[in-house]
Amino acid sequence: MEKHPLADFRLFIWLFAALIAFAARGAHAGPIGQGTYSGIYSGGDYGVVTIVVDAQGNVTCDFFSSPNFVHHQATGAVTTDSSWYLVNCMTPNTDPYHWSASSNPSSAAGNAIIGFWGGGTSSAQISGSFTAYYTSTRTDPAGSIASGSFAGLWYEPAYTGTGFNILPSSAVGLIVTYYGVNASGGPLWLISDFGPKTIAIGAPITLNMSYSNSGTFQAPKRVPVTWGQLTLTFTGCTTATATLTGTDGSVSENLTMLTGVIGMPGCT
Repeated sequence: MEKHPLADFRLFIWLFAALIAFAARGAHAGPIGQGTYSGIYSGGDYGVVTIVVDAQGNVTCDFFSSPNFVHHQATGAVTTDSSWYLVNCMTPNTDPYHWSASSNPSSAAGNAIIGFWGGGTSSAQISGSFTAYYTSTRTDPAGSIASGSFAGLWYEPAYTGTGFNILPSSAVGLIVTYYGVNASGGPLWLISDFGPKTIAIGAPITLNMSYSNSGTFQAPKRVPVTWGQLTLTFTGCTTATATLTGTDGSVSENLTMLTGVIGMPGCT
């Protein structure tokens, strides 16, 4: 009898799930709460992971591959059975490229989701681990403003040669880049994990920041290196406060929008 083309991969997924359960044995944490969790994944692939948990316990996982520049997305749910996993996402096993991610009970509820991921085709599979940190308490706060309203260049007038670029995305949420100097006086270029799709005035947003020191000018390759965190609070439509805390120390700035982006939604 001819073996089903997905037979080997289904076995891989079963063994992958068993590995998660074994690694989680003896650990315990409360249920994962509603919110957005962002971080980095590594192993057979690497990039940025964003996990969103809604009020009903439904989960969406987005693993954005840095080298392949492609999104691997899956859905799932939160479970209260902490002997197995707390968050589980999986694409249908009929998909040509199957993908799954699960967290173990060592995850700290309301703080971070820690677990393993696996994906591939029937002939080749890859796997690794991920850590996604809690970034916002609600996925779509009442009275919020679309992140596109804040798109543009932001700077602190007291600092020259540094600033922030805020990039909105209706698909994955807010992305922030920082250009400045490090503690040694050299150039520093940071990029955030994905943030929320909507923003509430006065509500702080904490984003993990990373940089890359790999590749060359003619052959760029982004391998994320964790730098620290950015806490960003919009105090108005054109003003904000930003605190960067990481490898080079800590600095706080009072930001003003230098220029916005034509075609983005307004902010009132």
